[in-house]
Amino acid sequence: MDVLISTSPDTLSISQKRRWGAVRRWFRVQWTFVKFAALFVGEMLGLRRLAWRLRGARGAYVRITGPVAWRLAFEELGPTYIKLGQMVASGDGLFPRRYAEEFRKCLDNVPSFGLEAVEAILREDFGRPKSEIFATFDPEPAAAASIAQVHYARLRTGEEVVVKVQRPGIAERMRDDVAIMHLLARVLAAVVPHVKLANPVAIVEDLERTLFEELDFRREARNMDEFNAIMAAAGNTEVVAPTVYWGHTRGRVLTMERFRGWRVDDTEALLGGPYDAEAKLLAGIRGWFQCMLLRGFFHGDVHAGNFMLLEDGRVGFLDFGIIGRFDDAQKLMIAEYVLSFQTRDFERLAAVLVRMGSVDAGNLDRDAFTRDLTDVFTPMVNATAEFKIKDILPDMMRVSIKHRMRMPREFVLVTKQLVYLDRYAKAIGGPTMNVLTDSRVMGFLMEDMVRFAS
Repeated sequence: MDVLISTSPDTLSISQKRRWGAVRRWFRVQWTFVKFAALFVGEMLGLRRLAWRLRGARGAYVRITGPVAWRLAFEELGPTYIKLGQMVASGDGLFPRRYAEEFRKCLDNVPSFGLEAVEAILREDFGRPKSEIFATFDPEPAAAASIAQVHYARLRTGEEVVVKVQRPGIAERMRDDVAIMHLLARVLAAVVPHVKLANPVAIVEDLERTLFEELDFRREARNMDEFNAIMAAAGNTEVVAPTVYWGHTRGRVLTMERFRGWRVDDTEALLGGPYDAEAKLLAGIRGWFQCMLLRGFFHGDVHAGNFMLLEDGRVGFLDFGIIGRFDDAQKLMIAEYVLSFQTRDFERLAAVLVRMGSVDAGNLDRDAFTRDLTDVFTPMVNATAEFKIKDILPDMMRVSIKHRMRMPREFVLVTKQLVYLDRYAKAIGGPTMNVLTDSRVMGFLMEDMVRFAS
């Protein structure tokens, strides 16, 4: 007897739907890259400019260079690729400068989604309309990012809040994108020897974990509560995360206290404001380190939009979607990692990297490794006014390849935050201030290590 198998959407299994979704997404990705590649080729041949003139278009002509074509393709493909673009934007020294500069537009030019979609998510997650949840709700988003957008609102009990609402359909889209990236990473690792050393499969796995951790806003809310609890345990009343309103928080909706103040990169306002900006920056840096030393917990994305001086003089951290964690042994290693820079002890740094498992001790020339680390990091610890941590990243990559060094994810994440913090230190404290060698940073690190160990 013949058996007819229906392939209608209603009868497809979840796994089948996901496979078909990934296939459709694959063709969409290919088409998008082909389209923008064609535009770039048309630009190089002068065909785009000719078509623009023939149409009689007005205004300034905008060229599509290679970086622009890639950036436009990433933006059209949506949140997962925008996240990748943001990684390129923050990878000064690792990617060509013109690409890093172009992809910085991915940090700000993220399109918002409409109020109708926001209201649908609120109704689905809370089971009642927006008007029954909030007394007022600003229909225009205050900001839009790759994962979500935020709106200002007021609770029915009167508190001013920020409501973070996840982009509709983003989880399914990201699953398809990550499946495609896994395939491409395996192919690259198999056919390109140097790419295999960079471990693209592990990079995609790390991106996947980070993305899907960010999608559960209840996890982020718990991270904010944990940060405030650690600050309380450390006796630090100067550094805070927003208070979470749990009754108004769900998996795709996060409602939190509204902070008012100045971003850490608003240097002119900070230096001209009512507080000692340098002292407040150091207080924020100390709070960041205290979390790591006390509980092995640290904020993993301290870009300027997530680090601010509040109007009441406290220092605020925002956006706890990305955090790092260390066990007790790793906490000691990361403390040594930082202190080895403070004391300019590169032999100690080499030993810490071996204990981390970053290099294979059995096949390592320890003396050569120490010499290379000394060559790379000496300009950093003897920093001149012109030096920036990002300037040594290419040399760090060279040493990593030479000695087959692979830093654990959490240590890479810490290093990235140190680059951010150093950037703010130079902007506020002066061009010669170095967050890794400043005596005040070393002083409170040593004080807190002794205090928390007792």
